[in-house]
Parts: sequence; C-alpha cells; structure tokens
Amino acid sequence: MLKLIENNHYHIWTDALHARALSHETNNRWDKGTYVRWTLMTSWIALEIACQDALEDPKISYSFKNNLDKAIKEKSLSKLDWSKGIWQQVSTLQELTKNCVHRFSQESDLFPDASVADEAIIIARKAITAIYNHVGKDAPLWVNDNEDQGWPIKGITLFANAYSTPPGVDENSPDTIKVTYIYKDKECIRDVLSANTDPNPYVDRLIESIGLPISGIKVYRGKEVIQEIQFPMDKIRGI
Repeated sequence: MLKLIENNHYHIWTDALHARALSHETNNRWDKGTYVRWTLMTSWIALEIACQDALEDPKISYSFKNNLDKAIKEKSLSKLDWSKGIWQQVSTLQELTKNCVHRFSQESDLFPDASVADEAIIIARKAITAIYNHVGKDAPLWVNDNEDQGWPIKGITLFANAYSTPPGVDENSPDTIKVTYIYKDKECIRDVLSANTDPNPYVDRLIESIGLPISGIKVYRGKEVIQEIQFPMDKIRGI
C-alpha cells in the first residue's frame, strides 16, 4: 500500500521502520549492525521530537531526562516514574542509543541482533503514545504504522509491468480504458478495461495494493487522459 508522509516527524518514523526491516533481511553481520544502530538512533529521534512536541518545549532533547522532567513540572503534570514500566524501558533505550553515538563499550555493541531493533520500535511507540497521553493530547496516528519494506525481493513480480487484457477487449481501440501508474519516471499499465467500465474502483484498488513509491496514476480512454492523480515524491513511501 501507499502511505502519505504528511510531516517530517512521520518521515523519521518511516526511516526507523525501514531500518528495522533491513536488519532482518540481511545475513551480513556488519550490515545487520548498521541497520540495528540506525533503527536505535532514528527511533530515539522520533521519541525526542514527540516529547518536544507534546510538551511544546524544543529544549528537551539536549538533556533528555532532566529537561523532560522539568517541562512536565512546569506544566504541573504528574511526575514520570523512571523506575518501572515504559519510562524505565526508555532509559534502557537511551543507553543503547548512547552506545551507538558516543561509545562502544564492547564488541557486541557493534553487532547487535535484529531483536534489538524490534525492541527499540516497540519502546519508542509506547513512549510516544504515553507522553502525548500524559499531557492530555492524542498521539499522532502515524505512530501506529508498523510496516515498511526492506530491499526489493528477487523473483517477485511486484516490480514488473504485468497486466492482462480481458477477452474481447482490444487494447488499442480508441475507447478502451487503461489504468496506468508512474514508477521511476516510467509509465506502466495496471489494468486494461472495456469502454463502459468505471475505472474508479480499479484506481482505488491500485492505491490500496501497490507496494511501490509511485509518483502518479493516469486513466486513459484510448490515447486521451481522462483522469490523473499526482503524488508528491517527497511525501509518498511504498510499503
């Protein structure tokens, strides 16, 4: 499916999800370590920004725990309990992230298992939801997004321009309907339909099912474009 990346914060979150997917797909321990560390850092960034946004305080990230506690106190909210639950897990996540940025205490820090990336996403998601709830705000809907593709899988025809023409329909007829999509500046046919077919359900199905970061959809009657949808490439990501 396609997801509309409506803001920079969601963009960072999709980076974290993408990195996690890659950490599971590679068999190379060096690459796995890279992708896990990437997941840790981007999920932590997403969490820091969420805390800043929820409490309307851009200074929180510079000394995270102290500034978060200070911002909560200034708003007369109840204290966070760092000794248990999600905020204890956040402290653990912060230490793992510091290992990536400031130090490598031991060799295992360089070659973490993909499960570390999984846990980072889980903790960040729970904490982002928790901090918004703590201040009485709704968490952003994108925090529920839990899917992103890694590398394209060899042998899968998802990337091929494969389509079929219904019996009795002449693809080159001047009234034949064609639904196409734009991928990497190439226009690909998705459906060829008889003249009296409503193309809208086919367009909707394309948007819901395609796993590519497409930049647009066009519907033709013969050679005439009768419908066109454009997706800004800086706001569309395929999963």
